[in-house]
Amino acid sequence: MAYEKSGYREYDGIYDSLFPWNPLPRHTDFTTYCLFQQQSWKNVALVDSLTGGKLTYGELKTRVLSVSSGLAERGVKKGDVVMICMPNSIHWPLLFFGTLRLGAILTTCNPQATVNEISRQAKDSGAAYLITDPELWDKLKPLNLPLVLNDIDGLGVRKPFGGSVPLARLSELLEADPARSPRVKIQESDIAILLYSSGTTGPSKGVMLTHLNCVAAINHGSPIAAAAIPVVGVIVPLFHVMGLMAVCSSALRNGYQLVIFPKFELELMLSTIQRFRISHIGLVPPILVLLKKSPLVEKYDLSSLQYIGYGAAPAGDVTGLSKRLKNVVLRQGFGMTETGGSAINVARPEDLDFANKYNSCGHLICYTQAKVVDVLTGKPLPPNQEGELWLRGLNVMAGYWNNEKATAETIDKDGWLHTGDLAKIDENGFVYIVDRLKELIKYKGFQVAPSELERVLLYHPEIMDTAVIPYPDEEAGEIPVAFVVKRSGSNLTEADVIKFVADQVSSYKKVRKVVFISSIPKLESGKLLRRDLKKLLTSSSSSKL
Repeated sequence: MAYEKSGYREYDGIYDSLFPWNPLPRHTDFTTYCLFQQQSWKNVALVDSLTGGKLTYGELKTRVLSVSSGLAERGVKKGDVVMICMPNSIHWPLLFFGTLRLGAILTTCNPQATVNEISRQAKDSGAAYLITDPELWDKLKPLNLPLVLNDIDGLGVRKPFGGSVPLARLSELLEADPARSPRVKIQESDIAILLYSSGTTGPSKGVMLTHLNCVAAINHGSPIAAAAIPVVGVIVPLFHVMGLMAVCSSALRNGYQLVIFPKFELELMLSTIQRFRISHIGLVPPILVLLKKSPLVEKYDLSSLQYIGYGAAPAGDVTGLSKRLKNVVLRQGFGMTETGGSAINVARPEDLDFANKYNSCGHLICYTQAKVVDVLTGKPLPPNQEGELWLRGLNVMAGYWNNEKATAETIDKDGWLHTGDLAKIDENGFVYIVDRLKELIKYKGFQVAPSELERVLLYHPEIMDTAVIPYPDEEAGEIPVAFVVKRSGSNLTEADVIKFVADQVSSYKKVRKVVFISSIPKLESGKLLRRDLKKLLTSSSSSKL
């Protein structure tokens, strides 16, 4: 059988990318690749969504050099690990690229994490320096790390604070003496970023991404074709690989204008889209659900919005959102921290409608190969059969930080990254992510994907959010249990929910129990914290089954 349209090679079971081959620059560092090769230095690069403060690409380059010089003055050198722990800010890219330009390694953490969680990451990564906001200083003081404070609000007003080295001081160093800008030789194999996996299914691990990994991860496809320079809303957290790489770094590389949001609030996001005429935005699935269901959407002029990219967690069906935002292109992608945030995407406009219609996340990006492997036999599978997705390419991580065992368990001797995701690739090369292998529910020998049931549940007009988890059952092994957030004022009952799902799925996939809850625990990336729901189910007397 011929599989030319799928990219499948029958003789070895490998799928090749169908993306046009983009020349990959070699032997360049990530800062140079993203920022120092712009077509126009006068174009606006960054906008603060609250103050309206702006930086052109020329000013951004100068300030990155300034920050790099200031960090070097403070003793930061090649190979040092610098931790950034602060909310999204217009200064984030300055600090990120300024750190990388020294050959130092950047590690990021969620500012909402506990002190113990941040302390564990600081210890594991060997962080030598910390960059944060004054508002977080009291919380992070126990880390006892040399400190740089982001003391500038927006781009003008300095925050009063008396501790350590302020960012404003770093920025002044190069202006006083441009010769201070250090020049460090960086190899493409040097570690650039140390991002910690979300830890939703086990302990968080440090993912080592080299400068080459980072370049390959954003060097796929062509810049978005648009009549004017795209205005990109950056609302996904920059400490997450999607925000940092797939949105921020990719957009800066292409010379777009970025509007940086400090945090997510639906009404703030909608008003900011209206105010700055944002044309493109990257979102996570929980925000898509709100856009589809919230009455607030009708109060704002979103006519500038042309494009929504989404990923980081299963998104479900987007048909309802497509109908509500009729002129907006919706584009799903797939990536992991271990692939620099990108692995699968849609390249051609004619492919987009197909991918959205059938909930595919697109094609393998260039430089990437895949296998779909039978989970029992380990044999590669042809198109339209489900198995574990394996990936191999220049964007695949160098390994886990100080964890050879975990690296060997994830990347085999032939360089294949075992993703842990159940997937299939069809006869046209479109990739479909079914669910996480570890999250499949085993009901009487059948495998039930929680994400499939979640998609069905979100069709219900009175369900605002949902999550499905397995629960032990003596007869069936495991049964699907749905946690449901009802629309305000809804009289929806457990029987209503069970019947709604049963009318649309095979009998073995039916939801057997329903727990109503005020909110679904999630990471900021949108990933469900199913382990928290399992704890709630087993510990709460009101949820006993």
